[in-house]
Amino acid sequence: MAKTYVTAVIMAKDGCEAALEKELRKVIPEVRAEAGCLRYDLHRSGYGNTFLFYEIWESPAHLEAHGRSAHMAAMREATADLQACPTEVNLWDAVDAA
Repeated sequence: MAKTYVTAVIMAKDGCEAALEKELRKVIPEVRAEAGCLRYDLHRSGYGNTFLFYEIWESPAHLEAHGRSAHMAAMREATADLQACPTEVNLWDAVDAA
């Protein structure tokens, strides 16, 4: 199966940046321990209100399992009122530049 590359962009409501970052950080160790997780990194924009998860999964099936995990459901619930808009999730294909 092909690796699955993902970006997830999360924007904080004004004044909720620190609380949102705290909740997003909580899930990182659990996700990194999931079967099939090759990379799960959190980034914050220079403006401070937008966060980006960059993810690499061994397969689409591993990504699907990740989305159904209890810790992701808890994170979605904990961050719902902190977000300015819905999370933007994109799947990517690697481009062989060789």
